[in-house]
Amino acid sequence: MEKSFDVVVVGAGTSGTYFSWRLSEAGFRCLVLEKEKLDSLGRSIGPFHMEEPAFERFNIPLPQGDELLHRLETITMWSPNGEHRVTARLVTMDMDKPAFMKRLRGYAVASGVEFREETEFLGLVRERGFPAGVRVRGDGGEYEIRCRLVVEASGIRGAVRTGMPSTPWWESEPVEDMDTLVVYMESWKELEGEFNPGINSYLHFQGWYAPSYGEEMIVGVGMPASRDGARRRHRAFASTLPFRGVTAWCTEGRVPYRRPPLSLVDNGIMVVGDAAFMNKPFSGEGVTSGFAACRIAADVAAEALAEDDLTREALWPYNVRYFRDQGAKFAFLAAFMPAVVSLSPREVDFLYSVPGIFTEEGTVALNLEYEMRSDPVETARAFPVLAGGIASGKLRPASVTRLALMGSVAAKLRRLYEAYPEHPATFASWADRVRPLWRKADRVRHDYFRKLIREWA
Repeated sequence: MEKSFDVVVVGAGTSGTYFSWRLSEAGFRCLVLEKEKLDSLGRSIGPFHMEEPAFERFNIPLPQGDELLHRLETITMWSPNGEHRVTARLVTMDMDKPAFMKRLRGYAVASGVEFREETEFLGLVRERGFPAGVRVRGDGGEYEIRCRLVVEASGIRGAVRTGMPSTPWWESEPVEDMDTLVVYMESWKELEGEFNPGINSYLHFQGWYAPSYGEEMIVGVGMPASRDGARRRHRAFASTLPFRGVTAWCTEGRVPYRRPPLSLVDNGIMVVGDAAFMNKPFSGEGVTSGFAACRIAADVAAEALAEDDLTREALWPYNVRYFRDQGAKFAFLAAFMPAVVSLSPREVDFLYSVPGIFTEEGTVALNLEYEMRSDPVETARAFPVLAGGIASGKLRPASVTRLALMGSVAAKLRRLYEAYPEHPATFASWADRVRPLWRKADRVRHDYFRKLIREWA
């Protein structure tokens, strides 16, 4: 058994690193374990985006030098036929992910965090029902490290979470393919044609394009479960764009697309980031949403460590504070968005012509506050237009019914999460009310995913 730490964090991605930095600044000894080489982290992603306000919100200095690729001023939402668009001002930093992660790691190290690369988590060491340490494999073979708290930040694979037995408090099932999106991206050089500045998003294809390294442009799509389907969908999406280019490089990866576990804590355990499926339901991006959870988790962990009480009850405020705010908003969006993106291209084109549906204010609110907002006056004007769309066949009655049904389910989920149980004693009854709603939402999402898989097979 090696020397002990207050906290062992499994995973040196953005969430694990940010959490350890915050907790180390509070005076606790943190060790971060990473299965891969630290310098390799982020290289499979390349460019990524963070809205400018997020840096102040999470107390991270703005990027400079080679880390900052572009400062983007706008985000544009396009209709499938390209005839309609909504452009909103939203300053976003386009950054090199490996450089950002290296900088974040530097802040953590300066605060006292220790990192160990090429060190694989093997399992928990338990004493009297609590984690007392971790078993790892690294330089020199297998050994154990003692700690008081283990933080699961290993990403979508959930090395810690899935290695624990399922209990009423803990969901240990691995994420299934049907609960993931395969993200495929190409960076194009030697561009010809016209392209819009900033970030450009296409709801129907779950696609986007934005500046990449230098003069290159990155073009990407999300596709449920299927790698081959993602590449085929990418080719179809790329053929609709008004510009062309030569592929300089390409990459792909998986992100979770499902609800988080109903509890993020157990005795001596906390879960953050992709391991807790905290990706934004409208974009799949998970860096800043993971930071929001990590900030709460670090505050709760610091108090629990100071009191030397790492019980489920002591860590429970992390659940309460996260799920009543960002978690409640994401619950609504995760349940409702599949009904929106499953609309046909013709239906989405029509909705772009309806007052108050796609707006600049709504685009900013969705990206910064995770809210789907509408103006009451504009909404009132929209009803006769929507009725006309149904009458003319531009909007199918079945689609309207599905949107109304899932809107109701999503609203119920949000209210339940906003009333997340204050104490574990009432968790079981709350979970019994939540699970049937998630089953309805999952059924709609999986039906849509299976349709896409057939379409792009």
